[in-house]
Amino acid sequence: MKKFLTSRMGQMILGVAVVLACLAGMTWWATNMILKNKDLQAYIKKMEAGQEDTNATVEEKPETVVDAPKTPEQEVYQEEKPKQDERIVSAFQTLNAVTSPGELDFTNPNIAILMSEMRNRWNYLQQREGELNELETHLGEQLQALHYHTNNITRTRNQLDQLFEGRIHLIRREEEARLQEMARIYENLLLPDQPDGPAVVRQILRANLTEDPTLNGKVFQYLAPTNQALVFRTLLSGDTSDPELYQNLIQHHRKTMKAEAIDPKPEETP
Repeated sequence: MKKFLTSRMGQMILGVAVVLACLAGMTWWATNMILKNKDLQAYIKKMEAGQEDTNATVEEKPETVVDAPKTPEQEVYQEEKPKQDERIVSAFQTLNAVTSPGELDFTNPNIAILMSEMRNRWNYLQQREGELNELETHLGEQLQALHYHTNNITRTRNQLDQLFEGRIHLIRREEEARLQEMARIYENLLLPDQPDGPAVVRQILRANLTEDPTLNGKVFQYLAPTNQALVFRTLLSGDTSDPELYQNLIQHHRKTMKAEAIDPKPEETP
């Protein structure tokens, strides 16, 4: 026993027992003090007597005072309230019966027809959606093919333009080569060792006037200025002058003059 009281557990249990004994003693003492207090007992009796008088007394309303909550609208509401409650209860019962699982029933035969038509319409819309998707895919493929062909056409057109420009330049160079060759022939005929050269050149110019009125002016631009002056003197002097041929030569020569001849570059000064 002594060993138990000296242990930690024994000391804790002994302390708890002492605290509980103190609390019990204080509770008993406070209860006796409250119950034996004369003033407190008198107050309790007074409160009980007042409560009994309140329960026993029923206040009557004066006959002259009008009951404010009672209005004509309230009376009508009170009369109609049972019927409204009955209709509400009936509506809820019907709704519960209709919406109960497994008990949904349509008695109108037109509803079945409507549901069938709606189902057919939905199937039709699904089919149309599939067709539109296929059409969209087909249009996408056609658009890609159109872009491909458009690119090919553009590329081919560029190639044709380049080829056409090349052919134009080739034809122009060939024509210039022929004109330069004819100009060299004229210059050889106009050499001093060719006494009949100017007359022959005049006959050639006259023949060209019959075939192509613009040919003389084209060839004349490739002649040297000294030879051009010699041709002019031949056409405008002597008994064999030919003003008409000279006029044709000058007219077409002006049309075929190059920019360098019209506006020559200024000579660079050292």
